[in-house]
Amino acid sequence: MAHPAHRVQRVRRARHRRRSWRSILPTWRDARAALVGVAIGLAAFTLIALTAVASLSAIAQGSRRVLPGVTVAGVSLGGMRPEEAAQAIDAAWVSGQTTLLLSDGEHNWQVAPSQFGFALDAPATAQRALEAGRGQGLLALYRTLLDGVAVAPVVTLDPAQARLALETWALTVNQPAQDATVRIENGQAVAVPGVPGRTLNVEATLAALSIDPGAVLHGGSLPLVLTPVQPRIADASSALVEAQALLDAPLTLTAYDPITDEDFAWTASPEVIAAWLQVQATADGAHVVVSEEALAAYLASLDEGLGSQRRLDPSASAASVLEALRDNTPAMLTLTYHPTTYTVQPGDTLVRIAWKVGMPLWRVQAANPGLNPDTLSVGQTLTIPAKTDLLPLPVVPGKRIVVNITDQRLRVYENRQLIREFVISTGIDRSPTQPGVFQVQTHELNAYASLWDLWMPHFMGIYEAWPGFMNGFHGLPTLSGGGVLWADVLGRPASFGCIILDLDDAEWLYTWAEDGVVAEIEE
Repeated sequence: MAHPAHRVQRVRRARHRRRSWRSILPTWRDARAALVGVAIGLAAFTLIALTAVASLSAIAQGSRRVLPGVTVAGVSLGGMRPEEAAQAIDAAWVSGQTTLLLSDGEHNWQVAPSQFGFALDAPATAQRALEAGRGQGLLALYRTLLDGVAVAPVVTLDPAQARLALETWALTVNQPAQDATVRIENGQAVAVPGVPGRTLNVEATLAALSIDPGAVLHGGSLPLVLTPVQPRIADASSALVEAQALLDAPLTLTAYDPITDEDFAWTASPEVIAAWLQVQATADGAHVVVSEEALAAYLASLDEGLGSQRRLDPSASAASVLEALRDNTPAMLTLTYHPTTYTVQPGDTLVRIAWKVGMPLWRVQAANPGLNPDTLSVGQTLTIPAKTDLLPLPVVPGKRIVVNITDQRLRVYENRQLIREFVISTGIDRSPTQPGVFQVQTHELNAYASLWDLWMPHFMGIYEAWPGFMNGFHGLPTLSGGGVLWADVLGRPASFGCIILDLDDAEWLYTWAEDGVVAEIEE
């Protein structure tokens, strides 16, 4: 049997449960009433909002103004009438506010659309802006009002103008491929790989523009179609051995001035030589060649130290340098001279001028067409041919003949050392021997001078006294009858312009001096 106290506790708990449910019921009733009130409020608000939106939609649909949020090429047109919108669009176009982004992937440029043949139809674009959000249902309208909309402009494209602009920009955009080459690093040849280039495909770009010019302008960027260009030579590894062979030692260049008998010397370091080298693709691989342009530029730089009259002959010098590089020997070059001028002085005659400048008279006349020798005037400027024009053959190095008219002597030099000296006879006053720097050009064992009926043993021609008449060295002449002339006058002027030697001396000189030896005649 339960204890009385326990029964009291169970009764109290039961009573307590009955009182809790009764207290909760009023709370649920209040919540339900509140929810109903909220629902009624929301419905009323939605009805009011829909009514307002419907009213706004009706106003917007019936208005002749561009909806808020509508833009064209970044220009806001909301609230504008079509004519106002057209003016705003046109003003932005004219002011340059509307631009296109031109990009080659590495560089960006902002350009005017008109440059590429784009023409804007402002009224049509304004009409398109007016129609944005209209006639496409409430959803489109709401989106326009809430989010805004960018309208594509109405444009046309002039293909000829677009092509011209693209061809012009191609000069900037095009990037030539770089062939593989070699360079010098710490004295060693290193292969430099080729680098691809690119060209602007004008026709393909123009075709892409022509599909929808308005969409291009609306997008704000001009799509360039680029065509990759591969280098002709992608790898120069096979040319390294050839390059290193050319760079193993400096190149010595020695230039000889045959007029003054001077030598000049330069040294081209491996770094300098490396600037001349190019890698050339052939059927059997890549090979190293010397760039003629680079070599010519180097030789021209050497001219600066030679003075205004002298220079290195470009073609002959380049050939000598190439041969020296190939054979790993010093390059032997010869200087040439520029034509000069002479200003007529008081008492000058053309004969005297020719004598002074060391140039046969007929050559001075030929360089001055129309010149009248009898009407020279003081201060008159004459053109004098280049001194090296009198040296048509390759100069023989290390040998030189020097004739002195005053002391009637001929001296022979080899490697600038005097090896022989001869007594001679030069031309008489009415037919003098011409001073100047000349060259042995011909050898005739026994030449005949028909003008004087003379035979000239061991004749070596050195200059034309006039066209077709060669003066030179020879032994004592003989007449047709066998008589020997001038044997007793050597040491005094006696000839008609040639340099006369004893028979034995003439024979020795004839054998020693090959064609090309320089012969200098001093007064």
